Amino acid sequence: MNKRGARFLAGLAGFLMFAAPGWAQSDSPTDDNENIVVTGKAATSTEVSRQARAITDMSSAIRHEPMARFQDKLCPGVMGLEADAASLMIDRLRDNAQLLGLGLTKDDGTCRPNFIVAFVENGAENLQQIADHNGWAFQDMSPSERRKLLSEEGPVRVWTITQMRTRDGMPIPRSVSLFDPPQVNTWMAHSKIYLAIREDITRVVVLFDREGVKGKTLLQLADYATMRGLARTRPVDGEGHPMDTILALFDPSGSPPAKLTEFDRAYLAAVYDGIPNIPGVTKVLGVNRQLRLQEGEADPAVAEARE
Repeated sequence: MNKRGARFLAGLAGFLMFAAPGWAQSDSPTDDNENIVVTGKAATSTEVSRQARAITDMSSAIRHEPMARFQDKLCPGVMGLEADAASLMIDRLRDNAQLLGLGLTKDDGTCRPNFIVAFVENGAENLQQIADHNGWAFQDMSPSERRKLLSEEGPVRVWTITQMRTRDGMPIPRSVSLFDPPQVNTWMAHSKIYLAIREDITRVVVLFDREGVKGKTLLQLADYATMRGLARTRPVDGEGHPMDTILALFDPSGSPPAKLTEFDRAYLAAVYDGIPNIPGVTKVLGVNRQLRLQEGEADPAVAEARE
């Protein structure tokens, strides 16, 4: 992303802060150590893979393009909450990232946020105003990505900015013409497993409509933002999936989980496991392995049932 875009996001923070007065979370966060007992048949590996693919916001290119993820150190920032609530949410975001092995900036308030969570009156209107008056701010998005963002329904909008880079981190300019595609010289042996490129998430803005989050806890909202911001995922309904996920938090007909589920943690662990320059489908298929790693220690019988 160029300097102009970086300056814009800094200005966006001020715009959203003006639009979002402080709001105290009235619901008490659920105890993260609460034990939840679930009975029933364990999901099969095929069911897990299908669910992982269903929540992944990628087209059929997932078979030959990398999955976007953060490579830079993470600096979460929260706006529109009172200071104590914002601090708790930032702590949760940082804890989730640390468990995945992500690098973190110093927690001293001096870093420039690249993971912004904002509570606003109407996120759709905020984004449309930006599109109408500062359309260049979306220059790092394809037209289809921009249309999808501006037309997204529900109480949450996630603006993800990515940068295609070589496997070693050299930025690749975005193509603006079919007659003059970007070129980057790099050295790499031919491989059917690894890719010559990776896709880095450089900045994320998660906009919560404050009216739509009433009744949700800080823990739920922080974990939902984690699941939407650290990977390109989409919200889902609570029904029709073999495993619970925080992505169903805003399903009005369901009973949402209190925090990141075992599936959610396995999914994120798969995204951030290993190198970034492999096809996204490999990451999706890796969710089963991460579940086995998590469950094998707690209950070997459950892990064996997924085979």
